[in-house]
Amino acid sequence: MKQPAPVYQRIAGHQWRHIWLSGDIHGCLEQLRRKLWHCRFDPWRDLLISVGDVIDRGPQSLRCLQLLEQHWVCAVRGNHEQMAMDALASQQMSLWLMNGGDWFIALADNQQKQAKTALEKCQHLP
Repeated sequence: MKQPAPVYQRIAGHQWRHIWLSGDIHGCLEQLRRKLWHCRFDPWRDLLISVGDVIDRGPQSLRCLQLLEQHWVCAVRGNHEQMAMDALASQQMSLWLMNGGDWFIALADNQQKQAKTALEKCQHLP
């Protein structure tokens, strides 16, 4: 039986120097990196919490999904991640494609596999 996603995730804030929040990254990894650099973000001492929608619209959605695997990132599943998971599970892609999912179609086969694996991990996000 499939386990439901957690409703919340407890974070031990005392172990981080700063906790930064970001919403709606939408595949814009370089823009996020510039902002983090400007804030002097330190991945060994700071935490980034994404409050959803790391994919779609921007040019680096796959890399943004891979960002979620970093030790210094926590995330909440956004509606764009949910749309992607639903589309891939049902093979009904039209809604996702209308909302920025066309990046997935443009990926090479091995990259699509990587994206699917990363999206499967999103099922466990609150």
